[in-house]
Amino acid sequence: MPDRRMYVRKLADAKVRIYHSAFGSLEGRIQDISEASCSIVLVDVCESIHDAGQDEEEFITLKPTNMDVVFKMRLIRRHEDGVVLKFEECKEGAVNADAL
Repeated sequence: MPDRRMYVRKLADAKVRIYHSAFGSLEGRIQDISEASCSIVLVDVCESIHDAGQDEEEFITLKPTNMDVVFKMRLIRRHEDGVVLKFEECKEGAVNADAL
């Protein structure tokens, strides 16, 4: 089966928190990251995460715990112990981060 990834994934270990009105706040760690997305292992995976991030108007917010910045994300898929999120509004050479 051919690899469908457009960007190389890099291993990472960064503590993060994700926010959405459907599930509130969840803690986790970035497992790997690419230019377009990241895989996050969550401390507690909840069922309501399926509905989050699919709404066109509402993003999932990702905040690294050691940085004063947040990223707008979309849910790509949920896996057994976490989620894969896509950076929203990414344009080549531009980051979608909002400083707090």
